[in-house]
Amino acid sequence: MSKPEFIARQSRRPTGVLGRIVARVMARETRTENAHAIDLLNLRDGESLIDIGCGHGEALFQAHSRTRLSASVGVDFSEVMLKRARSRNRSAVRDTRLAFMCADTSALLLPDDRFDKALSVHTVYFWPDPADHLAEAFRVLRPGGRFVLCYRSTADKLAVDTFPGTVYRFSSVLEVEKMMEDAGFFEIKTTTDDIGPRLTHWTVAKKP
Repeated sequence: MSKPEFIARQSRRPTGVLGRIVARVMARETRTENAHAIDLLNLRDGESLIDIGCGHGEALFQAHSRTRLSASVGVDFSEVMLKRARSRNRSAVRDTRLAFMCADTSALLLPDDRFDKALSVHTVYFWPDPADHLAEAFRVLRPGGRFVLCYRSTADKLAVDTFPGTVYRFSSVLEVEKMMEDAGFFEIKTTTDDIGPRLTHWTVAKKP
């Protein structure tokens, strides 16, 4: 059975009381995906990280729990999500190691070559033109920087059948890898795992 469209839209951009509930559920349900994305980044003390579409801030919390990062940023266009993300990461925010921005991730108000690492988890389905968002991820990474994109694909029939196509746009792994290559990334590799009922992919790439 397909999820109601209004619920799917809350997953894309949570708002209001329902949005706060969705944020809590998503934080719990995506914990494993976030943890593996952080593993693949191979973060080191002193590095800077940007989470593109950071949502509830769980990935950043895990990153800062493992490594003492600096000058890191979470970006999202949902104020509900950002409120939760700031609360979840209040220690890193207080220490000025982490800041949050409300913005469209297709037009980041950040300088070129700003971050050592970047990630984006369960966001690509919501991007009207993924090329714009991937181009921004490429732009703000420093040369040699690593980017991890986590997503479900057309290979996951449960996802395709459950989430309304008016909100979620699934691509194949090959399509995602091609989009990343077109954005300028290289050394592109994808790993796949079943997380409960979710067939999940993590595509890792570098900026030359």
